[in-house]
Amino acid sequence: MIKRPDEINEIIKKFDRIGKDVIYAGECITGSVMGEQPLDWDLYTECSQEQIREMFPDGEPIGKRTTRLDYTEFVESQHVNEADHFDGVIADLITLQGPIEEQLAIYDFTCEATGEHANGSIVDPYGGRKDMKQKLLKPVGDIREKMKKHPELAWKALRYVGLYDFDLNRDIYEAIKSNKELISIVDKELILNEFTIAITGPYAGKFLKMLKGLDLLEAIIGPEGKSSVPRERKEYDKLSENIGKTKPIPLRRMGLFYLVFDKNYKKALHYLPQEEETLDYLEEAKRLCPKLYFCKNEEQLKDFIASMGWKKYNFYDKMLKAQNIVYELDNMQQFARDEIIKVILHQHQPIFIEDMVIDADDIIEAGITDDPERAQYLLELLLTPLHRDVSNNERDKLLKFARAFNKSRLRRTFRDVKWVR
Repeated sequence: MIKRPDEINEIIKKFDRIGKDVIYAGECITGSVMGEQPLDWDLYTECSQEQIREMFPDGEPIGKRTTRLDYTEFVESQHVNEADHFDGVIADLITLQGPIEEQLAIYDFTCEATGEHANGSIVDPYGGRKDMKQKLLKPVGDIREKMKKHPELAWKALRYVGLYDFDLNRDIYEAIKSNKELISIVDKELILNEFTIAITGPYAGKFLKMLKGLDLLEAIIGPEGKSSVPRERKEYDKLSENIGKTKPIPLRRMGLFYLVFDKNYKKALHYLPQEEETLDYLEEAKRLCPKLYFCKNEEQLKDFIASMGWKKYNFYDKMLKAQNIVYELDNMQQFARDEIIKVILHQHQPIFIEDMVIDADDIIEAGITDDPERAQYLLELLLTPLHRDVSNNERDKLLKFARAFNKSRLRRTFRDVKWVR
């Protein structure tokens, strides 16, 4: 008997009280057997929809034969290097029409076309349990005909590869190969969703290898995103080999994937309809990751953090660490940067404008300028001496720098330069 969530057990108890059996089937079986905690559950019963809705008045009607119970709660990450997720389950209560074996025939793969009664007895007309044990994805029915009508099935199959380490049986593999053109023009949002799930799965590397082997990369990055640069091909292979060693954070793994396509990076990134936050972090990753890598002292790191903020610093820092893992690079530079950050935090060194002992009003009151915008501009310039020497965070010293920057364009332009006598 597979382990059931508390919400599903409570539903089953309600049916048990009226003497009705419940059979759960579909992807919830696959996920449970493969060691996951599935979100979606298909529950079959002989009860009519009228009976079901009397028992569960808060249920949402989905068609004529289904009532949906949503017990999920969206948990939004408080940190960009963590993953958003749903807690709970979604249960679809489906009225049976005929034997359960007939219902199981509608599923796409044998691992889904298996059911289990509430008492633990198994219904498995297609041998799905055996296939799951062998980690072999096999179709129910004629997969070639199904994939012509529903090419999105290819992406579902590849998702199973990334999540559960399945191999595709020959029929599925050949069906994907022969329908590549249709599969590549499936709705882009659907492709993005399946891609995101697969690339954050435990077997993301196997998924990436299969994506390349099936020549479906263009469906992710577009024809203009692809290039024939040997270095990119080598980095893609290395990513496929080692991505599983990195934490399965969607945004981070997306970054690792897209950064491979160095020559046409932005074209690749924009081919699928990425979320605004993803684009916000990844559009400049190609520029900012190397910039952060070459920050070798306190001043440079504080300049970076002041311009990007802690949240983005942490993201790009973790991206660099993930790249070190994937490409098996020397991490001495990373170690040195971590040690510098520890010192900055331990000493509570000023980084942002808000950390200064003065503000724009102080610059105006000192008679340096009477223009609020100019005062704010000068305040931003003061970050340079502030980052160079923490002892400059005194009112008189900062105002002296502000006067100099206000008077001299040369002093403003070359404020980053350390003059050697």
